Amino acid sequence: MSRSPLPPPFAEGPFGVAEAARSGVGPGRLRGSDLLTPHRGVRVTTDCGAAVDVLGRARLLVPVMERSWAFSHTTALAIWGLPLPVGLERRAELHVSTGRGRGPRRGGVVAHRTATTGATVVRGLRVVDPLTAWVQSGTVLGLDGLVAAGDALCGDWSPHSAAKGLAPALLAERVALAAGSRGVARVREALDLVRPGVESPKETELRLLLQRAGLPEFELNVETFDEAGRYLGKPDLRDLDHLLSIEYEGDEHRTDPQRFRRDIARRERFADAGWRTIRVTEADLHGRAGRELVTRVARCLSITSRVEWSGTVLRTASGSTS
Repeated sequence: MSRSPLPPPFAEGPFGVAEAARSGVGPGRLRGSDLLTPHRGVRVTTDCGAAVDVLGRARLLVPVMERSWAFSHTTALAIWGLPLPVGLERRAELHVSTGRGRGPRRGGVVAHRTATTGATVVRGLRVVDPLTAWVQSGTVLGLDGLVAAGDALCGDWSPHSAAKGLAPALLAERVALAAGSRGVARVREALDLVRPGVESPKETELRLLLQRAGLPEFELNVETFDEAGRYLGKPDLRDLDHLLSIEYEGDEHRTDPQRFRRDIARRERFADAGWRTIRVTEADLHGRAGRELVTRVARCLSITSRVEWSGTVLRTASGSTS
């Protein structure tokens, strides 16, 4: 027996059961095997596929969201195009601020009775502003995740103008306004580590590794020229005094032939101008490889004081820690 087709727009995305019933879709059709039930009162056709990222899962909740609700916390960060820690985007629960009332009681959804003043619509989803989302995420993210999101807010990562190119002073103002709220102490700690100019979460991870080892801070993504004024490139991190550049290279640097060739040409330009380039991959950011990276960078900076690692803490010869 062939099933009757769903009227548009119900065949094109998630829809509310109540709305479909008002449009004449019968209860039997709403129990069809070609429909999934991602939330109570919501249906979506199997042709639309399973939602695995935050945006997809958020859209599945929209048909039963009330007007006073808005996506918030880390869910809002993702909607704004800001980074989440690896794996969190696929596993994380949806966060919804309700402004008032009890809020949604559904599996995979965390309700917060917090104000949604200033919420706006992004990609068809009602969401709190990016700075509010960042401060709220102090109850969800660890320190490094908050730093990466803060770097992104001060950088150029997001496709949305409201979530990029922000001055650190704006982040500081929002943190001050949130004094006393849950998680704000961790956000305040992250604020001290946020730097403009970072262009990827892995750059954040790299610079935090070096900074926590007590090494001098590097300049970030600065256009660099040789003594004759010829353009060399824009290293992820650089120390101009020691002619040292550090580049993080993800798999795309290896698998994209054009990018691979550009990387080689850039490295040769820097070498011809007397620069040393240290290339870093994911494996170099952790454990023994991370300690070896710190030692290598310290040697290039002519830092000769003896250092010893105890756990994850670097101890200098003077006994201070970082």
